[in-house]
Amino acid sequence: MPQIIAVATQKGGCAKTTTTLCLGVGLAESGRKVLLVDLDAQGSLGVSLGCEFPDRCPVTMAELFQMVMEDTSGSVNTAGGISGYGVNLNYIPANRKLALTEKQLGEMDGGERMLRRLLEAFGERYDYILLDCQPALGMLTLNALTAANQVLIPVQTEYLSAKGVEQLLQSVIQVRKMGNPDLEILGILPVMANLRTKNARNVLRLLQETYGGIGVLPCVIPYSVRLKEVSVTRKSIYQLDKRGKAAAAYRELTKIVLKKTEGRLRDEADAV
Repeated sequence: MPQIIAVATQKGGCAKTTTTLCLGVGLAESGRKVLLVDLDAQGSLGVSLGCEFPDRCPVTMAELFQMVMEDTSGSVNTAGGISGYGVNLNYIPANRKLALTEKQLGEMDGGERMLRRLLEAFGERYDYILLDCQPALGMLTLNALTAANQVLIPVQTEYLSAKGVEQLLQSVIQVRKMGNPDLEILGILPVMANLRTKNARNVLRLLQETYGGIGVLPCVIPYSVRLKEVSVTRKSIYQLDKRGKAAAAYRELTKIVLKKTEGRLRDEADAV
């Protein structure tokens, strides 16, 4: 079964979508088959990957969720809605219809498990599925945490962003109690860090002191104008600035994720 990683943070503007994209491309370039799933009604992930007008897409996450919610046979057709981006990388876009879907999920029994059912239908087609969550602790994020093996938390090196980590960690604890006891914290990822400033250095130190036991990842993602160009150019940071510091940091993140997740799989296999 694939490793399912929710990229989640409750605050907007924390490079969540950029991190999902860069990590996904990095894993794909490492030879893994990767699916990126947009769970934000703004549709930014799909736009960054080439879906210029997500509202015109005939099949998006809203339609796939609807299919699962209406299904009574136990067999979900996942043939539609998947687009390709380079070698080994596919994605499912989202659009504003997903906001209505979230409301419907909140009104049904077991609504938090619909994404898990959908992803199970993909079987072993992918090695990794990355979930680009909305910047809120709503029903779509709850679905992502319920479906995921691990959660990656991008945190901007600013005080308010760092303070918001605690609420997300409380949500992880709740999800573990509600039916996903094996959900792990992959790590807290400092992003958009301008470590030339005293404030950014202080916030990074605060994160390390407060959440060191959980795991603040060493690959701090620097502030980069090139990263802001990713969504506009439809190119990854490895294409835009392959020798730059941001690309190097995301390559390091990819290596860490491979080591943590594939080491986890080996441990599980040894335990059987």
